[in-house]
Amino acid sequence: MEQVRRDARRARASGEAHGLDRVLAFGDAVVAIAITLVVLPVVDRALDAGSAREFFAESWGTLAPAGISFVVIALFWRVHHWLFLPATGYSGTVLQLEMLWLASIVALPVATVLDFTSGGGDRLALGVYIGLMLVSSLTLRAERAVLVHQGFLDDDPTETVVDRWVGAVLLAVALVLAVLFPDQGAAWLLVLLLERPIRAVGGRRRQPAAPSPSSGGT
Repeated sequence: MEQVRRDARRARASGEAHGLDRVLAFGDAVVAIAITLVVLPVVDRALDAGSAREFFAESWGTLAPAGISFVVIALFWRVHHWLFLPATGYSGTVLQLEMLWLASIVALPVATVLDFTSGGGDRLALGVYIGLMLVSSLTLRAERAVLVHQGFLDDDPTETVVDRWVGAVLLAVALVLAVLFPDQGAAWLLVLLLERPIRAVGGRRRQPAAPSPSSGGT
């Protein structure tokens, strides 16, 4: 472990931290391209539409998945941004994980369209859609673990295992339920709403119990 930390410090001293800026810039560019691909079909339909009313009436099947894809990609990018903001460098393992994360982001718009056009009851489309979200979530957590282990990121002592993994576990639950009961479509993603209450319960359990008045020194 100490050797790993020495290597991390040596990497920082040799300018590895500046290389991280290039990695993140590349990642931001890929995310931007993914969002652009989301918007392009909407633009094509707008150019062909005779009026705004006609555009909105005929483009629901394009607008809805485009909006969903944008929101999902933006949420994952925000987590990615805050993860790497305090990082001081990276390793080959982090770079490989970053490529996997970017691949999941690029594929998300396609998976969203597949799920939406299938009417929400296609087991394969749902599995691909939610599965990609799970891959993206797990990859971000793996990147964080590697960054901390290799000394490029300080660990947060206030964060518990529940805090780190509840989101991914809930996504896995949603994936299993969607594959087993596809008629409900992507509505199974609503289980993600349980993340905040679960975190809150975990937070209350971490708080030390207040001393009772009778326990004071007498």
